[in-house]
Amino acid sequence: MDTVKVGHGRECITPPMGIKMAGYGARTEGVADVHDDLFLNAVVLESQDHKVALLTYDLCGLNAKMVAEIKSAIRDDTGLEPGQILMNWSHTHSGPALGRKEPDESQKAYWGDLTRKSVRALGAALEDTAPATLSAGAAPVDIGCNRRVRREDGVTALGHNPDGPTLHEMTVWRLARSDKPDVVLFSTPMHGTVLGGWSLTISAEWMGRARERLETEMPNTRFVFLQSCGADQDPYYTVRSEFRMRGTFGELEQHGKAAATSVRQALEEMHEVNALPLRSVLQSIELPPKEEDGEPQQLPLHGVRLGDAMIAALGCEAVVEYALFGRKVSPAKETLVLGYSNGWMGYLPTADMHPEGGLEVERSRVAPESEQIVKDAMQQLFQELAG
Repeated sequence: MDTVKVGHGRECITPPMGIKMAGYGARTEGVADVHDDLFLNAVVLESQDHKVALLTYDLCGLNAKMVAEIKSAIRDDTGLEPGQILMNWSHTHSGPALGRKEPDESQKAYWGDLTRKSVRALGAALEDTAPATLSAGAAPVDIGCNRRVRREDGVTALGHNPDGPTLHEMTVWRLARSDKPDVVLFSTPMHGTVLGGWSLTISAEWMGRARERLETEMPNTRFVFLQSCGADQDPYYTVRSEFRMRGTFGELEQHGKAAATSVRQALEEMHEVNALPLRSVLQSIELPPKEEDGEPQQLPLHGVRLGDAMIAALGCEAVVEYALFGRKVSPAKETLVLGYSNGWMGYLPTADMHPEGGLEVERSRVAPESEQIVKDAMQQLFQELAG
């Protein structure tokens, strides 16, 4: 076999009514409605001597223990090792809460169902493989911006800061198969937080709305979203102070439409990319704690090489600087830098952010010197993949 093979599987993971929701601590009630369904996607990449699985979830996040349990279940069923499985979640804030220390019965039941569906989706993807060619493209997208706003009183707060670092680009990779639906990966760093804590409605957020639009227009293509480093990136939304609410369903649809338009534009300007060799490397990087009496944090760092294209996935909520850095130093012609993958270490700000404060710093558990450690590890990962 002198070409990459690609397979796809999908399962609906919409939770039951009443389950607790993730994303906003002020919520005290469970799910009351469903705006659009949540899904998990499994994409298998296969060469003559290697296999890699990409699993993506319309969820806010999974902790390291949950990731290990799913990967263990997959290994028992398929023989794939943890280093061959890259898990990524969209970080929608309109999904179920799963990472609580003491889950209730509905969360336990949902978790068991999610594990079974992960195995089933990947099994379907393994049975669906067919030869594919890889092409890549990109297009401008503007559905949000940097959220770190420096107020006059010196406090760093959440808001819209169009002058802050951001990445107004949709990266798109197309895996074209001659006798089966194509698989399209699309990615940009942006929170799934159009809807605020007032909403008790399940939604895959703007990325899910984009996917549904695209597949309605192109039913013979499967679209899969991969979340990048969007810790300091928020979609545009209105704030209705009289109701203490943010965002609307109309804005959700608007951003989904804009994202879909960007993906379509990228698909019209694709160029072919060599898809072999196929490699994957999974590492764990120890980062120093922010507090003197804190524990060192373990950061999963997963690299995948698909010929002249590379993926570097960070197991944390990383700010956009890490995506910009990875794209700059990668030796590959095409590069995706992902956050929200293979575990949950918490926020990863830059060293410069620490004296500024803000949510990304307050909720981080790692010291300022972690930035350089991570960037050095990313460069080493790229070189290992290239070698």
